[in-house]
This record gives sequence, C-alpha cells and structure tokens, in this order.
Amino acid sequence: QEHIVRTLQNSLKTGRLAHAYLFSGPRGTGKTTTAKILAKAVNCLSADGPVSEPCNQCELCMAVNRGNAMDVIEMDAATNRGIEEVRDLRDRVQYAPALGRYKVYIIDEVHMLTTEAFNALLKTLEEPPAHVIFILATTEPQKIPATILSRCQRFDFRPLTEGLIAAHLQSIAQQAEANLDPDAADILAFRAQGGMRDAIGLLEQVIAYAQGDITPEQVWQALGTVDKARLAELANSLATKDISAVLKLLDEFGNMGLDYRQLLTDLLELLRERLLQVTGARKNTKLGENLIIKTAPEIMTMMDAVAAGLQDSRRWTHPRLAAELTVIKICNSPGPISEKARPAKAVTKARQESASVTQEKWEEILSLVKGESISSYAWLKEAKAFIKEGDLMLEYPGNYKLHCENIVKPEHRQVIVQAFRQVLGIEKFKVITRE
Repeated sequence: QEHIVRTLQNSLKTGRLAHAYLFSGPRGTGKTTTAKILAKAVNCLSADGPVSEPCNQCELCMAVNRGNAMDVIEMDAATNRGIEEVRDLRDRVQYAPALGRYKVYIIDEVHMLTTEAFNALLKTLEEPPAHVIFILATTEPQKIPATILSRCQRFDFRPLTEGLIAAHLQSIAQQAEANLDPDAADILAFRAQGGMRDAIGLLEQVIAYAQGDITPEQVWQALGTVDKARLAELANSLATKDISAVLKLLDEFGNMGLDYRQLLTDLLELLRERLLQVTGARKNTKLGENLIIKTAPEIMTMMDAVAAGLQDSRRWTHPRLAAELTVIKICNSPGPISEKARPAKAVTKARQESASVTQEKWEEILSLVKGESISSYAWLKEAKAFIKEGDLMLEYPGNYKLHCENIVKPEHRQVIVQAFRQVLGIEKFKVITRE
C-alpha cells in the first residue's frame, strides 16, 4: 500500500495530522495493521514529536505490539455496535493520554454501528479533543453515513498483488523452515484473492498438512481445491460441449470432497484470466494459457453462465446440483463452440473446399458493423464466415432461424455489405445453416 504509506509518512513529517482517518478496503489488506503502526508513530517516545517510522523499542511501541497500551484503544464495532458503547467512548475521550501524545481509538468494522451510535460518534468527530485521533476501519464504506465520511481523511486499501503475496509467503515459509515451491506459493496467492491475512492462514494450514516440503499437489489436497490443469480440462470440455467428459469430471471432483461453490469461483477466475490474455490486458499471466477458447465473446458467454450458476449455488441446498445444471446449460447452449467440437459430418458441403475469413479481418468487419448499427452487429456476430466462389458465406447453427431471417433484411444487409466491401472487397453474401 505504497500510496497510503507515503501520504501518512509525509503527514507525520510535517505534523499535519488529521483528527479522524477512515481506512477502507477488502479484508486482509493491512487496515488494522496500518492503524496500529500509525498509533505508534504519533506516540513513539524515541523523539519529541511524531515520527515517520516508529522505533518499536520504546515503552509505548512495545506496549502497542503487546496489545496493552493504555493510549491505544481498539474497539470492534461488530460486537460493540450500540449507542451505550459509543457514549462510553465519548466520556473517555476527555481524559488526557497516560504516556503518549495522543489517545488513538481504532474502531474496526465501523460500518456495523447502529444509526444511533453513528449519531453519537458524530458529536465527537465534530468537536474532537486535540489529544484524540480516531482511526475507523471498514470493508464496506458505502454503509457509513456521509456525515461521518466528510469528517474523515479517507484511505482506500487495494487488494495486494499475487506477486507480492507469493514473495511474502516465501519469507514466512523460510522462517518456519519449510521449503515452499514457487508454484505452490502462486496457488496460495491466487486463492487469497488479494488478502495477505487469508494467504498467511492458508499457508499455515498447508504447512501443518505437509510437514516438510510444500508442493502444488499438497496445496490442492490440503485446501480441497482443483489444480489449474484439471480446471483447464473442465473449461476445455465445456468449450467443446463434451457433456459426458464434463459430468465425469464433476463426479470425480465430488468424490474428492471438493466444494462446488469454490469450484465455480475458481473456474470463473480462470476464464477471467483467459479473457485478459485474449484482449491483451494482461500478458504475463500463465493462468488460462492452456484453454482452447480463443475469442472474447465465447469467454464472456461462458463467464456469464458460470457466474449465474455460482449465484444459484448460494441459494440452493445442494450446490452440486446447481453446478451440474450450470454445465449442462453451457453444453446445450446454441451459441458458437470451439473448432475442436465440430465433427466433420456436421459441416455442410458448402463449407468444404473454401477459404476462411481470418480472425483479424472478421473482427475488423464486426467492429465496423457495430459502429454503424448495434442490432446489425448482434445478428452478425454469431455467424461463421468463409468465402466460396467469390461470395461471402455466413454460416449459422440450424436453430438460429431468427438470425438467418433478420440478417438479410435491407436495413441490416446494407450496413453489413458496406463493411464487407471495405474489408474484403466483396459486395454480396449468402446465408446458410449447418446441420
């Protein structure tokens, strides 16, 4: 959280401290830890005033580390959320610090306070004593009243990068005298979803399980999750609409005792990484590189279906049933499928001995059509294009009758022909269906 550290250090150096701070962000990103470091920095006894880096050796710093500093009071709003607790806090803020320069109140999960408690806290924030600093921490800042937000200096904590988490896990593993395989560290970082605390908890769980060298296989076994290769196998079977292989994999995962909700979550993240690869937004990731899905529309279609299945699984009593229904829907969907899934007999004779339109040119055509007419683009994008005897053939699945009817309407034909002429130099097209 370099942006937060730099701002706070500059404030400490210049002495421009706010009377109230709001630390917001996902769990495990360092909000409470930063609050304690700030509390030590403003009260550190190694200098005559606040310091940019606490010494961690003076009496007050050590007391904060032990959790028994009289001038640093932590309050969990999840369990102390009523007006009586906040009124008690208001009464105590009037007393001067016992040892340090400031009394620092750290209120964790502040969004859990009741409306009455927020109103009572507002009275103190409006006219705070000079010797008091409030640090409010929350994972849901949108639930905090605007009157409270306007009186705080806000810092948004970002999810930590997988590289940073993996490096820190390696350091912890070395201290624990455990040999952590780099790939295993990457898996733990991936599962932590940007939270360092979650990552450390997962590492401790795996260390207890492995009792020695930590390999990717041991991570998967300890966490009850699917390795990336098997997850890619599932995604590829979905892409080729091989329902038999998909259900066999689900049955295998079930026998391993895997959580189907977590399985769908991991699959969604894998597809997201593949989407970032395909669109060029992320080039250095290895996740998703084994997937056969090559186009963004196909990936997004599958992501929509998986996300819907994940939402269903949270409502259903039997998550496995929701997962099975999700994959069956994907395999039976009428949309485009991977080239590997098309049996030769399903390709019409018109498709044979023809020149296909390159993906680059097809995307250029779609872009031109989309710029002119969204509705024309919607009818065109599901087609597979190839050139035969000088004509552009648009091939649709047999159950895409509505597309075949609309694509030839004058308002759509005119827009599409214009794009064909500009990119391919072809001024007419024919619509066919495959069996």
